[in-house]
Amino acid sequence: MAGPLDGLKVLEIAEAVAGPYAAMALGDAGAEVTKIESLDGDRSRDWGSHKRGDHGAVFAGLNRNKRSVTLDPSKPESKDAVRRLAKDADVIICDVGWDKKIGLTFEDVQAINPRAVYLSISEWGDKGPWANQPPYGELAAQLASEATLSLGNIGEKPVREGTDIGSMYAGVYGIQGINAALYARERTGKGQRIDVSLFGCLMALRSTLWVALSNPDYWWGFHLDSYIKPPDHGYKAKDGKRIFMSLARMTPEDREQLHTELGGLGFLEGEPRKQMFLEDRGGGGTRYGYLITDLWEKLFSNMDSGPLIELLRKLGGWAFPLNDYQTLFDSDQVEAVGMLTKMDYPGLGERNAMQPPWEFADTQASIRLPPPALGAHTKEVLAGVGL
Repeated sequence: MAGPLDGLKVLEIAEAVAGPYAAMALGDAGAEVTKIESLDGDRSRDWGSHKRGDHGAVFAGLNRNKRSVTLDPSKPESKDAVRRLAKDADVIICDVGWDKKIGLTFEDVQAINPRAVYLSISEWGDKGPWANQPPYGELAAQLASEATLSLGNIGEKPVREGTDIGSMYAGVYGIQGINAALYARERTGKGQRIDVSLFGCLMALRSTLWVALSNPDYWWGFHLDSYIKPPDHGYKAKDGKRIFMSLARMTPEDREQLHTELGGLGFLEGEPRKQMFLEDRGGGGTRYGYLITDLWEKLFSNMDSGPLIELLRKLGGWAFPLNDYQTLFDSDQVEAVGMLTKMDYPGLGERNAMQPPWEFADTQASIRLPPPALGAHTKEVLAGVGL
């Protein structure tokens, strides 16, 4: 079955996370993606475990459904090859810096292919005092955008997000921009340039927290205050497994029954935090809940995690297990939403792969090509443009 973007030609001149993620999503939706790499390859080929010889796990997760072409950007014939490929492209995704290095700025593209949609990805944007700063990377973007300020333990130094959220959001916003520009092209016949920066995307991401800002030196926010709490690892049950839970929708009668079925509240006698516990609804969203985690765990110490989750749900609360990778991937819910599939990786055999997160009724997204070896399609692709 053809994907919704079947027939669309995408030229990717980007590396690391943002541009490759955007191009991969277009490829998942059926587009034909050609990835241009230097002779050393996309730098993300060196990230993560290296069971495959020429690339690590991160590259594998960002570069399926693509053909790889290697070129030396300093050579005039390489610039000529890229321009030939650009002349026939519907979408060009290019990192700032690479555009001039390979000789393919938006102005260059407009001269040879005015219908092309051109996504420019940078760290800081194309205007302002930071525009010409070198790309320091994901951590710099997170720090500069204040994205790390509310992460970590209260009173300690902030920590970075555990994933490249700036780059991933730049990829997601890039996909949205590309499809909007393709829709506009249907009316105008013209392509256009889209500028997406990691910094701007992190600002947009943080905006849902800033709406609750009151005192920047002591920010409890409103219902969003849990963002500045210590890391929430849930509550330990009798079997040592952890659960997430909230009693926010539980009636007083149901909560009293919960206490009874779990052995009562005798452990609170003489406890100075007793009233705080009785008012707390559990979960990371409550103002002082993190101060009484140990009291909840005393109550939960009388029941294993599975029956405890069932009891909480039966009485009107919500509860979920704290999953590690293996239990998550083995869960019925992951299977139901179809997020995992098998893919044959050259040199490795069959391995798990993450599916695209959309499901189309009539034009299904699909994984057709494994992550390419460096330069695996150079001759084939360049022959297609007469080289």
